[in-house]
Amino acid sequence: MSYQNNHAAKNALYEDLHRPHLQDAIASCLHFLEEGNQCREIAPHYHDFVEIIYGIRGRFSASMADQTIEVNEGDMLLINVNEVHAFHHFEPCEYFCLQFDPTVFFFSSAYSTGAKYLLPFLMATTRNLGKSTSFSLLARKEELEGTNIPELIRDYHKEFTEHAPGYELAIRADICRIFLWYLRRMEKNGISVYSSPGIRQEDIARLNAVLDYIHENYQQPVLAEKMAKMCNMSYSYFSRFFRHAVGQTFSDYLLYVRLTEAEKLLITTSKSISQIALDTGFSTSSYFITQFKKRRHITPKQLKQKISVSDPA
Repeated sequence: MSYQNNHAAKNALYEDLHRPHLQDAIASCLHFLEEGNQCREIAPHYHDFVEIIYGIRGRFSASMADQTIEVNEGDMLLINVNEVHAFHHFEPCEYFCLQFDPTVFFFSSAYSTGAKYLLPFLMATTRNLGKSTSFSLLARKEELEGTNIPELIRDYHKEFTEHAPGYELAIRADICRIFLWYLRRMEKNGISVYSSPGIRQEDIARLNAVLDYIHENYQQPVLAEKMAKMCNMSYSYFSRFFRHAVGQTFSDYLLYVRLTEAEKLLITTSKSISQIALDTGFSTSSYFITQFKKRRHITPKQLKQKISVSDPA
């Protein structure tokens, strides 16, 4: 059954994965369906996380882009951001489901080089790359044998589950290696996200220019209207364009950059909270504190105190 063509796909639900227990960036879980379990169907939905699924036991089917793909033990499927998909499980069934926010992992100032490789992929869909793309995102067990991909999948889940010191770095490394394998595999098979007629190179250049501007000027007022003019787009079109490409609204992304930079200053300097708010582009310290607590689930003062206790020197 193909969910993209039916009424349900048109009413696919948005799944918000940005929750405190997911660290706002990563998630991992182990799904399983035993005999008698009623959870056979997962309705059409989409999210702004990339999803990587690795079969451990049994099989299930994933419906996306006018096709239904069967995933078996040892197979791996990658689902892009904002891609409508649905699942049908066959018992018994067990698989890893890894999810991560590409905005957090590849669009920060420290990792901006990754954005140029990920942007075309994130702006792509199985529609504008052709129907065969869904199958290109499915890697069969035979193809993965002899590679380190299964090991990376299991390591990702282990690191996320155990939360050992530095697990975020380990997960970032695992994600980068898996994505690199996918990108090179697609290019090798003649499916280029960089030369697709559905993705204009000038749009990628425009978006890169906007991201560079944000990271260089986040301390100052940065208006979406100005960015729209810089891209020669109307405000409404730019807003939709940015949301589709990055997976966040312009204002949310700008806030993310400012909070990330503020967190660095809180950890590495003795500046006051008011000064840090000013240095990272927040209009008032109270607004900074409110947004920091909302997104980081700790106040700036509590973070400073936490750092002081852990490093009394």
